[in-house]
Amino acid sequence: MKLKKSETNNAIVTILANVRKHPNADRLKLATVLGTQVIVGLEAKDGDVVVYFDSNLRLSHEYLHYNNQYSNPEMNADTSVKGYFPKTGRVKCQRFRGEVSNGYVADLSSLTSIGLVKYNCDTLPITELKVGDEFTHINDVEICSKYLAEKSGGVQCGAGKKKKSRVSTNMFWKMWDTKHLMREMHRIVPGTLYVEEKIHGTSGRTANALYRRKRRWFQFWKPKVTSFWKVVSGTRRVDGTYGHMGKERREIHEKLAPHVRKGEELYYEIYGYHRSGRHVQKGFIYGCEDREYKVMLYRVTITTEDGYRIDLDREQVYRRAEELVLEKPVLLDIFLETEHTKWDDPAEITKDRCDMIAELANGQSALDPDTLREGIVVWFKDCSGNWTCLKHKSEEFLMLDSRNKDKGIGDVEDEL
Repeated sequence: MKLKKSETNNAIVTILANVRKHPNADRLKLATVLGTQVIVGLEAKDGDVVVYFDSNLRLSHEYLHYNNQYSNPEMNADTSVKGYFPKTGRVKCQRFRGEVSNGYVADLSSLTSIGLVKYNCDTLPITELKVGDEFTHINDVEICSKYLAEKSGGVQCGAGKKKKSRVSTNMFWKMWDTKHLMREMHRIVPGTLYVEEKIHGTSGRTANALYRRKRRWFQFWKPKVTSFWKVVSGTRRVDGTYGHMGKERREIHEKLAPHVRKGEELYYEIYGYHRSGRHVQKGFIYGCEDREYKVMLYRVTITTEDGYRIDLDREQVYRRAEELVLEKPVLLDIFLETEHTKWDDPAEITKDRCDMIAELANGQSALDPDTLREGIVVWFKDCSGNWTCLKHKSEEFLMLDSRNKDKGIGDVEDEL
């Protein structure tokens, strides 16, 4: 069996825990999956192995069609059966009879529906699946993918196909996609954990990088390669200050450029308002005045000329923010992890741990009591001694995000 997955947006095989009666519905139950609450059927029980789809995903046509899960029965393999999903296949975070359900849980047998089987072989060997497996495709059959709303706020990230450049560097790194805390708790090893508020803005990065330029074919009198240092900026994935918030990004670049050390790269979040008066992220202004934006430094790396990169520790990041006159991350808690979390034993992800994470992630922002908290980011040193982070979003934010997607409004970060 061949599994294909994306960086962060996948279905996952997991275990139901804390299965309990729904207080307002006789034919439904509640359960906890990876620290979040979902609605399940009456047959569900603790310890059931299931496939879980979170509210960032959309289910494929094949999966919905052959499992008869479309709300329009004419789209199902059995047209006499009506399901719950719209034609977009989007998985939602929503309320059922007053209780939040974040995502969708299905039995593993849903992966062996006849429609999926006919695309591959006689059977899909789901018995080979194990707890913790993540995927978007099984044996090249699409099961799910990330859902992208139609509207993105007019984001533009450059035009057309770019010519191959003679200039290159191995010192200007894109930011990784932060993975989910409750899926990756096995990566947390004994040590100090920094819990910071996750800010809902738009990402940026600025680096003082060593570039190499190849000479043109006719410039035989010049060295084959020349080197020079240059301060450059970009979005999360795109190099350059054009496109989304271009004016503001150029202002930030000009402010930081004289102070960025050779080999240093700064990663930051821009939040508040555009200069035009539009919100960076609708409803998330964090106490900024009209037409004001702020820049929060959340990560600093140093890269050597041969491409070796290290992260500054969290205290150094906080001090560097002060030196550059940028906002510091909002530190919610620091605690010592004394035991390695065992992913293969769901009992290790205790209710107390889940409650603690939910308490830190939910509520209003520490920056502004009128702004909803998006969630938390947990920073720690992994088993290799490198700094990394995991995220956990609040239920309230996921509900808001789901309502926005109902209106076709997406996150600008999806395209940057």
